[in-house]
Amino acid sequence: MTLKQLYGWLAPRFDRPECVRLGSVDGSKPYFLGIFDEREEKEDGRAKLCLGGAECTHWDVMTARLLLRWGQSQPEAEAEAQKVWALFYGQTGLTMDGALVFWADPGPGPVPLGKGGDGVFEYLIRVQLYYGR
Repeated sequence: MTLKQLYGWLAPRFDRPECVRLGSVDGSKPYFLGIFDEREEKEDGRAKLCLGGAECTHWDVMTARLLLRWGQSQPEAEAEAQKVWALFYGQTGLTMDGALVFWADPGPGPVPLGKGGDGVFEYLIRVQLYYGR
């Protein structure tokens, strides 16, 4: 599973697909959704492998950060953040650009980050995707 596959699934479902970017945020735009990789340090430093090796390992986890910048109205920004979060909440058996996602976990909800320097409200959504290998 790659960020590009996540982007391919998410952009057409977003209110303004032209505002979605992979790995970057345009700080000059008041309406924007950036998709970033969030690699987690494994507790013991080892790769996730099932007993029997790689050929017996059929799933993995990808964590992505979604940074939403959405205008200068807090209620509007919060509503948009909730819409993005709801795209993932409770989802199972998704196909994201060819990758089978068994389960999507967007966490407890969007995290408000306050206003950027330009007065645009920002929210963070951390999504974990459990997918087939």
